[in-house]
Order: sequence, then C-alpha cells, then structure tokens
Amino acid sequence: MNKTLYIDNFTFWTENDTEKLPDVSFIPAMLRRRMNAVEKIAIALAARVAPESADYTVVFASRFGEWNQTIKLVRQFYEDKEMSPAGFSNSVHNAAMGHLSLLTHNKNSYTSIAGGHKTIETALLTALVSDKPVLFVYAEEKNPEEYNHLFKKPVASHGCALFIDKSGKNAYELAPNNQDLPALSFEKLQESMQNNTEIQTSNWKLTKK
Repeated sequence: MNKTLYIDNFTFWTENDTEKLPDVSFIPAMLRRRMNAVEKIAIALAARVAPESADYTVVFASRFGEWNQTIKLVRQFYEDKEMSPAGFSNSVHNAAMGHLSLLTHNKNSYTSIAGGHKTIETALLTALVSDKPVLFVYAEEKNPEEYNHLFKKPVASHGCALFIDKSGKNAYELAPNNQDLPALSFEKLQESMQNNTEIQTSNWKLTKK
C-alpha cells in the first residue's frame, strides 16, 4: 500500500578539517560535558529540524553506536576490574535519545535501531510508516583506531536528521519495491534528498511528488 508523507526539514553533516563536531553550544554545559560524540552529533542535528513543539516521536539510528566509549569501558574493566556507572550510562545505544528527551521535554516514545549494514534503510522505514509526526536521527562517530583494518577507509563522524509529518509543502510517496539493491548508504540518502531524486531499497522506495 502506498503512503503519502511530507518532509520539509532535513539536514546532513560530515566532519571536516575545521569542524570535528557540529555546534552544541546550546546544550547546557553540565550536560554537554557528560556527552560523547554520538550524542552531540545526534542532538545537534535534531535541533536543526525538529519543531519547537515536542509533540512527535523519535526514531534514532546508529550502526556502531558509542563504540569509543564501549572500548574505554572494556579497558577500564580489564585494568581496574570495575566500570564507571556514568560511563556505562553513556555507552548504551539509546543514550542520545534519552538526553534529547530531557532537553526537549518530549514525553513521547522513541525507538533506537542498529541494523548492521542496513541500519539506515531499516530505521528510516520505521520512521516513514509512522502515523504520527516523527523525527528521524542518524549518527555515527569516528571509528576507534583499533578497527581501522576493518574498513576500506576510516569511518568519519557524520549524521543526518529528517522531520516527517502528515502535512507540509514537500510531499513524498512511499511504495513497495522488489529489486536486488545494495543497502542504502548515508551518501546515497544525502544525494537523493538534496537533489529530489528517488530513494530505492530492495523493499521500498520514496519518491518526491
């Protein structure tokens, strides 16, 4: 079944030589000091597109999550036989959205998704099929050096946010698809959104009307 939805606000960000993280100066300093890179990226990008009213649900996606913090905790446990409770609370996959809920006073539900190489398309579909206004947020932090050998090139910090509503100026049609396609990448999603071209996955497609 096809569905019409609206995406009027979206933003994409990738680290560069002059900006290792997006601006998070609006976050209270006490909270900001406790946040890791994934949380800062996610909240900074969410703030760019989310409405002032906190009446929306949230779908958060990250393939690797807070892996730098997790490695730090593993080392701490190996060396000291204990873990920092504060450090652990910032290592869980939904930590970013927990902080976002506190900052925005949003009492609606949020979903946190990690789906391997199909993380983006799985989480985005979850947001697209929602019957409520929904904020989609995707964030990855720079990979730990220990994992450099696993990638063709190091993972840079990057992320995006889209606000999906039931009304607006920019209408899209979500429809089923049946093609053998590679997983939807961050770069392909960015290109499609910025150029108003069709987004296709093996199971669904999103077309600007």
